[in-house]
Parts: sequence; C-alpha cells; structure tokens
Amino acid sequence: MQARSALLLGQAHLAGASLAEALTALEQAVTLASPDQPALQAEAEAEMGKARLLMGDLEQARADLERARGRLPVTGDADTLRAFVLNQLAGVLYTQGAMTEALHTLEQALPLWERLGDLRGLANGLTNVGNINIDLGEYHAAAEGLARAYRIYQVDLQDLNGEAKVLLSLADMHQRQGNVDEAIRINQDALTATEHGGNLLLRATTTLNLGSNLLTAGRHAEAAPHLAEALRLSRHIGYREGELFTLDSLGTLHEQEGDVDAARTAHEAALSLALEIGHAAGELNATRQLGRLDLLAGQVDTARAHLERSLHLAEEMQAPREQAEAHQLLAEVLERTGALAEAITHLRASHRIERELFNEERDRQTRELTVRFDVQRARHEADVYRLRTEAEQQARATAEALVQERTADLERAQYEIVTRLAMAAEYRDDTTGEHTWRVGRAAASIARALGWAPERAELLGIAARLHDVGKIGIPDAVLLKRDRLTKAEFAQMQLHPLIGAQILSGSQSPLLQLAEEVALSHHERWDGGGYPRGLAGDEIPLSGRIVAVADVFDALMQVRPYKRAWSVDEALAELQAQSGQHFDPAVVAVASEALRTLSAEEEAFRASGGARRPDMPGRAWPAPPELEALLQERRLVVDVARREAAVAAARGAEGQADALTGLGDRAAFELDAHRLLMVEGQGVLVSLALEGLKDVNHQLGQVRGDLLLRTFAEAAEAEFGPRGRVYRVGGDAFAVLLPGTLPEGAAQARVAALAARVCVGDFARAQVKVGVVPFPEDAASPEALLHLGRARREDTARAAE
Repeated sequence: MQARSALLLGQAHLAGASLAEALTALEQAVTLASPDQPALQAEAEAEMGKARLLMGDLEQARADLERARGRLPVTGDADTLRAFVLNQLAGVLYTQGAMTEALHTLEQALPLWERLGDLRGLANGLTNVGNINIDLGEYHAAAEGLARAYRIYQVDLQDLNGEAKVLLSLADMHQRQGNVDEAIRINQDALTATEHGGNLLLRATTTLNLGSNLLTAGRHAEAAPHLAEALRLSRHIGYREGELFTLDSLGTLHEQEGDVDAARTAHEAALSLALEIGHAAGELNATRQLGRLDLLAGQVDTARAHLERSLHLAEEMQAPREQAEAHQLLAEVLERTGALAEAITHLRASHRIERELFNEERDRQTRELTVRFDVQRARHEADVYRLRTEAEQQARATAEALVQERTADLERAQYEIVTRLAMAAEYRDDTTGEHTWRVGRAAASIARALGWAPERAELLGIAARLHDVGKIGIPDAVLLKRDRLTKAEFAQMQLHPLIGAQILSGSQSPLLQLAEEVALSHHERWDGGGYPRGLAGDEIPLSGRIVAVADVFDALMQVRPYKRAWSVDEALAELQAQSGQHFDPAVVAVASEALRTLSAEEEAFRASGGARRPDMPGRAWPAPPELEALLQERRLVVDVARREAAVAAARGAEGQADALTGLGDRAAFELDAHRLLMVEGQGVLVSLALEGLKDVNHQLGQVRGDLLLRTFAEAAEAEFGPRGRVYRVGGDAFAVLLPGTLPEGAAQARVAALAARVCVGDFARAQVKVGVVPFPEDAASPEALLHLGRARREDTARAAE
C-alpha cells in the first residue's frame, strides 16, 4: 500500500512538473515495493526514466527504462506499460542523437496503443514520430502523422495541452522549411492553449519556441521577453534541456544585438550544462557557436579547439550540415594561421558535403514530384472509372461532364507543374520564362505540320518546355558568363541534357517520358556532331529533332548580349543553311511555314498591347503543393550554384573541377603538374583507366555509368588523396600526381585496393588499368606525362594477359 501511495505521489509531482520531488517519491516506491510486485516496480522505474529524461540525465534515464522493460511479462497484460516505456526510451535515444533507433522503437509502440484503444498514448506516439520525421527531413510523413494526432487531441480527447504539443511540432516543421511567419502564428496559438492547459513544462517549451521564431524573423524586441520567461520557467521546474536550448537562443540574440560578451557567456553556460547532462547535440551547437565567436575575436587557437570538437561530435552524430559548417569555419581558422594546405582540405570537405546534401535534396524533391505526378494520374484514372460506372447506371451525360472536368483539372495541374519547372530552369538566364513557352508552342506547331495527331502534338508542346531543365545543375559561374566559355566550361554546359534526363527519368507519365526524351536529345545534330551521345540521323528521336529546330529558331530571334535579334527571314535562312547538317531536312522543310505563321501571330500580339494570348494558360489557378516543392528546390539550386561559383573564384588559378566527380579536370592537372615540376622538382604520375564504363552505360544506363564514375573518383581519393591529388582527365581516364618518389609496387597495391572497392556488384566486370611515370626522369611536361601514362597502362595490361 505504501509503495502504491508513493508511486501515485510521484506521478502527481511529475504531472505538475515538480521533477525533483517526483524523483524522490518514485525512488521510494521502488524501495517499498515487495519482490512479488514487479509490475509496480516497473511502473515506478518507467516514471523515473521519464523524470530523468526531462531533467537531462540521459544515461540514468535509459538505465531506469531498460530495467522497467526487463521486468515486464511477455504476455499482453502489460502492453500499456510496455508502450509507455518504449515511448520514453525513444525520447532518450532521440535526445542522444540516435534518431533512426528512436523511430524504430516508437514504431514498436504504435500498434500496442492501437490494440489497446489508448487514444492518448497513440496521439502522443504519433506526435513523437512526427518530430523525428521532421528531423530526418521527411516532412510529408511528418505532416500526415501530426494531422492524425491533432484530430485525436481536438475531437476525441478535447485536450488543449495535447493540441499545443502538436502545434509546436507543426511550427517547427514550418520553421525548418523557411516559413517563419507561419511558425510564429502557430506558436502563438500553441502558447494560448498552454495558458489554459496549465502544464508548466509545455508552456516553457512553447515560450522558448516562440522566442526563437521571433529571433529568426529579426524581431528582437519581441523575442527577448519570451526567451527570458522560457529560461525562468525551465530553471523553476528543473527542465535542463529547455534551459540548454534557451541559453543557445539567448546567445544568438545577444550577438545579433552587438553584445558579444553576453553572447559568449550564454554559450559557455550552454556548453557547461550540455557537458553536465551529457547532451551531445547541445555540446555540438555550443562548441560551434563558441568557435565562431573565437574566430570573430581573432582567438584562433581556442577557435580551432572548439571547432575540432564540434566537427568530431557532428561526425559521431552523422549530422552532415553541421559537419559542413565546422569544416568551413576550420578552413577560415587555418587560413588565418597560414596553414593553407589544411584549410583547403577542410574547404574541399565542406564543399563535398554541401554537394552531397544538395544532390540528396534534389533527388528527394524530384522523386516526390514524380510520385505526386503519377498519383495525380492514378487518381484521375480511378475517378474516370468510377464516374463512367455511375454514368451507365444513372445519367451518362452528367458523368461524362464530370469526367471532362476531372481531365481538365489533371491537365491544368500537369501543365502548371511543367510550366513552373521550366521557369525554374530558365530562372537565371530568362526570368520571364517566355523562351520555354515559345519553344513549346513552336514544337507543337511543327509536329502538327509533320502530321502528328493533335493530342500528341499538344503533349510535345508541353514537354518541350522542359528541354533545358538540366540547367538547374549548371553553376552560375558558367551559365551567366558573358564572355566566350572556355573548353572546360563548355564541357560543363554540355552536361545539362544528361542532368535534365536524370531529373525527369523514372516516371510512368507519358508527358514526363516525352520530356525526358526531349531533354536528352535536343542538342544532338543530324550529322552526328552533337551531344551528349553523338547520335546521327534517325537515331535521334523525332521529338528531339523537332525541338532542336524550335529552340535554335527562337534563340536567333531574341536579343543576346553578344548579338542582335535576327529577322524572321534571316532566322529561317539559317535553318535552311543548316538543313542536313545540324537539322533534319524533313523537319526544316515543314517548319518554315509554321514558324513564319507563329512569328506573325507573336508580332500581332505585341502590336495589340500585350493582351493575354488565347492559348496561353491563365495564372489564376491556386498553386498546388507540388509547385511549392519546386520553388523550394529552385532556391536550393541557386544557393548551391552560387557557392560553387564562389569556391571556383576563390581557387582562381587552381583550375577547374570536373562537374560529375568534383575532381580536378585536365586544366587543373596541367597546372599542378607544371607546379610540381617547377617547385618540387620531381614526382610520380599514376595513370588510371576505368575499363568497362561503356558497357555499363550501354547495359545499365547513363545514370549507373555516372554512379560508377563517382564511386571510382571517391575510392581513388581515399587511396591517393592523403598524399597527392586525383584528376579526371578524360571520359574514363584519371590521373594521380604525387610529390617525391614512390616505392616499387606501391601504386599497383593501392590500385588493387581501389579495384576491390569499386569493381563489385553491378560493376564487377569493370577493370582498372594502371601506368606509372616518374618525372622528370621519364617525362618533363604535362602532355608528355599523360601520353607516356597511357602507353604504360596498355603495356601493363598486355603483360598481365
């Protein structure tokens, strides 16, 4: 009886956020419980784990919860307590940075709550799953779970505190997606709910989040009192984690207001608290902030110590964004100390991680867009089937009208998605998006003149708008350059058809399939001199041949920094001159009349004062969620491209980077080889060739071939990078420059290890050829090095046969 009373008292203290008193009562309950009361002991230990989690004592919290879990019987009688223990254990794992393990633990608890009909437990678990998905960047999954939790709290439970918890999570999701104003509005609603709910812990959290959102929005005067109140509440109830986060926000506030000393004091207090309670994420953030402040103050030694610790923690927690920032700051520190080689290493690491993050985000956004595109189509087909069935039974005329309405809705959504994606590609060199519209219109007109069915020609007109979508992946430094491109820059520009095809690949939609075909083939030439695949004649899809004519015609008709706008007659004469060389003669033969008619209509449109074209879709439709994803992706692309341009400018004379692998290209190789010959006086070239690339491209596709090249590049850097530098000097040719000398057989050993890492699975048939050239003994110029390296590769391969 005494043990049960102590347990109830502890639970009451815990509900009132009196954590220390709760812990004392719960420890007493465990002590007073008799050996034949394992369920009571388990319940008390589980509540102790919850209290210690809130107090930030993570290791002891986990130990309490694991003991409670071990006392539970395997039968379903203890499912309620088992679900509670799993939920609290997931909270500990999440706080320790083990997010995937935390999500797996929660997924074990959800079916228990479902089976028990425990709506409160289910809503709480769904909220926690949503929070983890937010941290993992899975916003769609997070929103679905949080919406379900909110409905349970609001409708079934009528629980204001529960509603506030979900609103906090939704606000956090909006904050991370950059919608700060919406996050502030939701947090204000949550704060109102906590004032009526009476939960001090929840109120402290909500006040902290609102203050942090206001701080992000630059509303310092409003943020300060909320953060001060959050700190007071957190300390009052012993909420150590809340105190830690509030100190971090206060440090940022003080720094932005110019009070650097107060900012340092706040971050030092946060670091001390994080170390005390074993909060890895808090320590990571505090050391990064202190390192940055040290750097601003010129205290490079302490800055380096803080930032190296921050980088170590970020690597342990597998937090790539924090790793990139730590590398960037360490590069600045090392640059100030004159350690330029180390600084460049960190800068390259930061750039590599940012590029990987960008690629992951772009791929995720593209997959999500494609899936939603296909879902829309599937829903449309289901609607059509259902409505046609109803028409047979009831009013066919009414049902067919609804079918047409659904079809129009689908076409409108698909058209606007394509339009916005095309405008995203045009954003940097044609902010109006008119070029893609004109090319689409011209392509559809030419297709009709060639005898295409009207529906198919219209589909091409929409798909053609995505012909240059691959420009999303081309850096600003190349895309916006007004001067003539260098050979390396032009090679980088030539990647945009491959990038576009990769973005559009994998869809079941006929529209996106046709757009993929156009994106990949519209720069091929009838005579075989085009790119990216060098196709000729009828090998080029007809869609690509049509869009090639439409694209060049529109480019000739527009003003460019390097030329005037051509007249219609001049542009058509140029198409005729290139017939049989650049263009398909059959396409050019029918295009002239169609393009002349379109140009006359365009001129009439301008003369009319610019009223909306009859066949140009209006812009009154509300933008669906797909468009928001596209615009978010576009902002990310622009930011990354600008950073790439900045890195390229900073490197200056170091040469160019290969767009696919990130390695130095041939220009960079030649520059570094000259430098080694002049400064070091001697070195070694390891010439490498990746045999089997063409087979992979042919059998598995270009995307897998690109993956093989990137995998090979990363493995080569891992094997040779610590001592020298790796370059991609041709399609499947790589080179490694090493200063000094190399023991006999050392290069071959490293290449064997390299091949063991790369030539496996789908790439098992690939082989690595190697040739070693010491210099200046055997060759005294970059060109001679590469020539002799190729020859020795072949000699080595023949000797091995």
